[in-house]
Amino acid sequence: MKNVKIFILCAGEGKRLRPYTENQPKCLVPYLGKPLLQYQLEVFKQFNLQDITLIGGYRSDALPRQYPVIVNNEFATTNMLYSLFCAEDHMTDDGDIIVSYGDIIYHASVLEKLLSSKDPCSVVTDVDWRRYWQERMADPLKDAETFRWDMKTRRIFELGKKPKTLEDIQGQYIGLFKIASTHVKAFRQHYETFKSSHLNYRNAYMTDFLQYLIEQNFPIFGVSIRSHWAEFDAVNDLEVKLAWLWEVY
Repeated sequence: MKNVKIFILCAGEGKRLRPYTENQPKCLVPYLGKPLLQYQLEVFKQFNLQDITLIGGYRSDALPRQYPVIVNNEFATTNMLYSLFCAEDHMTDDGDIIVSYGDIIYHASVLEKLLSSKDPCSVVTDVDWRRYWQERMADPLKDAETFRWDMKTRRIFELGKKPKTLEDIQGQYIGLFKIASTHVKAFRQHYETFKSSHLNYRNAYMTDFLQYLIEQNFPIFGVSIRSHWAEFDAVNDLEVKLAWLWEVY
C-alpha cells in the first residue's frame, strides 16, 4: 500500500458532552469503556497505517504523545476547517491524505472501502443513515444535512446544507474523507482561494469547504456504506448501544 497520511481533528471542546469534556478533549471521551480516539487508532493499526497526525486545540496537552500533535491555538474562535489547515505544511503530495473527525468511530470495513477508492476525493457516505438518526433523536431533519449525488456515477453535487425534506438527504457524510495524492496540491490551492473569497473562513465547517470544492468542479465522489460507524455530539449519543456497528465483527 502506498503512503497514506492521516489527520485526525481533535481540537473540539465538545460542550454538549459535558461533564465528560471538562478536563479532556472530545476525542478522549470514553464510549463503552474506551476513548473515541482509541477506536480509530486501532482500526488504522489493522491496516499498518502509522503516519498519523493529531490536530489538537482544547486540552491538547491530554492527547497521546506517541503521535505528532499540531495545535490550533485559536480553537476557541475557529472551526474544524481552520484546524485542519493548521497542518497544511504536512499535506504533501507523496501520498494520499485521510481526514477524520475525532468524535467518530467506525468499523475496519469502512476504512477498507475508503482506502480502496481511486477517486480524486472520496467522501464516506452512510446511505442507511435514517436508522441511526432515529435512534438518536425524534426528528431526523433537525440534525441531518443535505446530501445529493448522482447514484450511478457517485459524484456528489451537494452536501452540508439544511434540508427541507427527507428527499434532500440521499445519505449522510460521516466526517471521513480521502484526497488522492494527485489532487493534494489542488486541495491546498482551493483553500487559499476559499480564504480570499470567504471573510468568515475561520469559522467555516468542513462541509462548507467541500461544497465550495464541488462548486469549483473539484471531483468529489461518495463511498457508500451502511451503518458501522457512530458520532458523538451529545451525552445521549453515549447511551446508544449501536448493535449494528459491530455486526461484522
